[in-house]
Amino acid sequence: MRRRLAVASLAILLLGAVLTGCVSGDEGADRPGTYTRDVEAGAAVGEGTSPRLTIAAAADLRFALEALRPAIEAHCDTVITTTYGSSGQLARQLTAGAPFDLFLSADTTYVEEVLRAGRAAPASAAVYGRGRLAVITRAGVPLPAAFAELGDGAYGTISIANPAHAPYGRAAREALRSAGILDRVEGRLVQGENVRQAVEYVDNGSADAGIVALALVIDRGADRYLLVDAALHAPITQAGVVTRGTGAERTARCALQYLLSEDGQNALSTFGFEPAQE
Repeated sequence: MRRRLAVASLAILLLGAVLTGCVSGDEGADRPGTYTRDVEAGAAVGEGTSPRLTIAAAADLRFALEALRPAIEAHCDTVITTTYGSSGQLARQLTAGAPFDLFLSADTTYVEEVLRAGRAAPASAAVYGRGRLAVITRAGVPLPAAFAELGDGAYGTISIANPAHAPYGRAAREALRSAGILDRVEGRLVQGENVRQAVEYVDNGSADAGIVALALVIDRGADRYLLVDAALHAPITQAGVVTRGTGAERTARCALQYLLSEDGQNALSTFGFEPAQE
């Protein structure tokens, strides 16, 4: 009996050691929820550089990333090609094998989806900023004085990004719910495939108002948008991750690290992004 107990105890100890080993080292750095501030330090043996870099970027980054493009290209010695869209759709394309070198999501949810799918280079996930919501209105329709006024009948249609795969859409619905007006506007919501399309619905007159990314409208001036109280929704924590096995991993790490640098953070702040770390 004592011998059997001793053998069982030894087996339990060995199993514990194996399980501990499974979550240590580089593999632990790839677990969902684990982010780094030094993306370049995580480069693995065999990762390459490339004169061309393909980026899958959340739609709210369209203006900010285009403004940053020359600096990133010069710093990382590469030429960037960017595909913009909703974070959820881009993540699904990436996990299905789309040839993106770097994924810049509008929230951590879809970065973690890429991590779980095993498509991420080791220790390459990083939070690069936090986004904000803003309300805009079409020409001839005044801005509401307060967010809760969107519940008024004056705003017949309100555009948001599709919350099924767009983080800004989820945040918009959460803000409406927190403000106590979701039930009043539910039937008046029109959904864009991404937050950029939600802006376009307002600009072309298809919607009276829109709850969109500040980064896409901040250049219009503070009198043209209403900043949504961040307390009305969960933080829009934006993150990026490098794709494994592309041959351009070190170049992608360089680009993501630039967003984390002082110059990158300063540039992102001009588009309304809050610091990656406060």
